[in-house]
Amino acid sequence: MPQLHHQEVTKMAQSIELSLDESFESAYHAAHYYYKDLELDIDRFTERLLAVVEKYLGRNAPAVEVTGFIEKLHTNDLYLTVACAQQTEAAWDCFYGRYHKYVLSLALSVSSSSDAAYELAANVMEDLFLRDRLGRTRIASYEGRSSLAAWLRVIVCHRAINDRELKYNHLEQIECMPEIADSASMRSIEAALRATQYESIIKDAIDLACKRLEYRERLMLLLRYDQGLQVSQIARLLGVSPSTISRHLVRSHENLLEYVKKALSLKYRLQPVEIDECLTDLKENPSYSILTFIKQNLE
Repeated sequence: MPQLHHQEVTKMAQSIELSLDESFESAYHAAHYYYKDLELDIDRFTERLLAVVEKYLGRNAPAVEVTGFIEKLHTNDLYLTVACAQQTEAAWDCFYGRYHKYVLSLALSVSSSSDAAYELAANVMEDLFLRDRLGRTRIASYEGRSSLAAWLRVIVCHRAINDRELKYNHLEQIECMPEIADSASMRSIEAALRATQYESIIKDAIDLACKRLEYRERLMLLLRYDQGLQVSQIARLLGVSPSTISRHLVRSHENLLEYVKKALSLKYRLQPVEIDECLTDLKENPSYSILTFIKQNLE
C-alpha cells in the first residue's frame, strides 16, 4: 500500500473537518428553517451538538461515525431545547404553543382526576424552567436521541409516579413501622433543633427577600400559589403568554432563594453549612409561610 505524503494527509484531515462542519451547519439550517428564528446562533447549537457527540462517541471518533450519529439525532428538537435553555421569549413561546396541550393530554392519561392532571401538567412545564445543581435549566438535559415528544412522555410518567409515591409513602408494611417511627422521630428532633436555632433568622431573611421581589413577581406568586390559579388563567389576567408566566414564576423562585441566601450570608454572616441547614428548615418546616410575607409586602 503506497504511503501518503504529508500534504495528502493534511488535505484528507481538512476534508474530514469540512464534512463535519457541513453536518453541523446542515443540521442547524434545517432546524432554523423548521422552527424559524428562535434567537439561537450556530455556534451555541454546534457547541451543544458536539457535547452530545463527545458524550456518546468520545472525542476522537471517526468522522463517518460522527456524521452517522448526527443523522440519527432529532436535531430539530435539539435546536428548540437549546434555544429554550437560553431563556429566549420566542423559544419558550414556541415550545409552549407546540407542547402544552400534548403534556396536558399525557397528564390526563396518567392522573386520577382532571384537577390532578392540570396540576401535574403545570408542574412539569414549570419544572423545565428550573435550574439543576450545575445552573442549567432542566430542558437543557435533552440530548436529541429520542423525539422531544417521547422525552416529555417519560418526564410526565416519572413525575406522576413520584407524586403518587410521595402521597402514599406512609402506607408501608407493618413490619417496617418501627424503623419508620425511629427515623421520623430523629427527623422531628433535628427539625426542632434547627427551628430553635434559626427561626428568627430565617423569618427575617424571608421578609428581606420578599421585599426585594418586584411587585409583579409577588403578585404572580400569590395568584399561582395562594389563589391557586393555573398558569393560563394568570396569563389571561395579565395579558401575556402562558410561557412568559411560567418563566417569570421560576425566575421569582430563583430570585427569592438567592435573596434569602444573601441575607443569611451578608447580614447574619452564616457559613455555607449553616445556610444549608436554614434552607432545609425552610423547606421542611410548615411554620414558615412565604406567602404570608409576600402578602405583607404586597403594596
